[in-house]
Amino acid sequence: MKKLIRDYELIKNNYFTKKYPISLVHFVTNRCNARCSFCFIDFDNPNTFRNELTLEEIEKFSKTLGPSIQNINLTGGEPFARKDFTEICKIYLKNTNIRSLFITSNGSLPERINKFLEELAERNLDKKFIFSFSIDNIPSKHNKIRKIKNLFQDCLESYQIVNSTSENCFANISITVSLENYQDIDEIYYELLNRYNVKAITACLVRDEGVYKTPPEDKKKILEAYENLVNKIKKDTKNGILKGYKPSSIQGRMMNKKNEIMYQNIISTYLEPHFISQCFAGSLFGIISADGKVYPCEILKDSIGDLRKYDMNFLNLWQDHLAQKTRKWIKDTNCNCCYECAWSFNILGNMRYQKDLILAAIGKGK
Repeated sequence: MKKLIRDYELIKNNYFTKKYPISLVHFVTNRCNARCSFCFIDFDNPNTFRNELTLEEIEKFSKTLGPSIQNINLTGGEPFARKDFTEICKIYLKNTNIRSLFITSNGSLPERINKFLEELAERNLDKKFIFSFSIDNIPSKHNKIRKIKNLFQDCLESYQIVNSTSENCFANISITVSLENYQDIDEIYYELLNRYNVKAITACLVRDEGVYKTPPEDKKKILEAYENLVNKIKKDTKNGILKGYKPSSIQGRMMNKKNEIMYQNIISTYLEPHFISQCFAGSLFGIISADGKVYPCEILKDSIGDLRKYDMNFLNLWQDHLAQKTRKWIKDTNCNCCYECAWSFNILGNMRYQKDLILAAIGKGK
């Protein structure tokens, strides 16, 4: 009965009231051992690395995330650069009812990742541990782009460690299409699939954020490469060559369909931004920065509050006047962008996409 009530409240929140977040991205650190040319972090600014939230502060605010939180996306910088990263995850698992941890990593620290999985994944079989590892080119070029020796090999090792752990662990390789690699997409995809036996690949489109700006004259060729990659992923997922999110499960089939819709929406709005459907940033989804500031998404630069000024009470901040004003502005202005994380929850929380998602879930989708 408790589960039925919880599911009912979750459905009501997702599709109607949208009072509480269902997913949050927590930038646990801005520290990173890579220096990618397209990164949005300003590594030249010393303030970038100050005032990270402590374990005690994370412990406190994690108890106030609301009843609908289902997923925490932990990222950076490189999240495993924090030696207490496992403890951060333990706090979220202890203090919330999340169903999954989604971890975005460059895969450079396989030993830490292996230890993390030994401590957490096999002891929390009712939770999903989803890793997205970044690979932008084949070995030497990838290492050059991200400026870490042997990164390609370490990242593949991390990918294999996750996928050989337990059934509740899943890893994909994410390719960010940018000026650094758009000419090599066919080769990158072929090598990952056929030489390195990667079975789950996703695509990201480099975006203007923070200190990084894409030269306008290069956007068209980047988009063409991204669309080429997306079409390959879509075709090979349908043919069973790529697994995507586990197609044997209802959730996996829904997530694969969600990605398909997301890719198409991003392609159609990258060069000529326009409104397609309501954005739920700041209602179903939000960002927590390394120093505790909360944002509706990564694209909007104005914070809706600082957790430290709200005594680490997340919901008090989330429901205060500035957050309400921001949500109204997002709705009234038909705010739109190509940010993948926001699109994911806009699709999952919007009734217009539910027919396609349900058909995919029951195995009837195209």
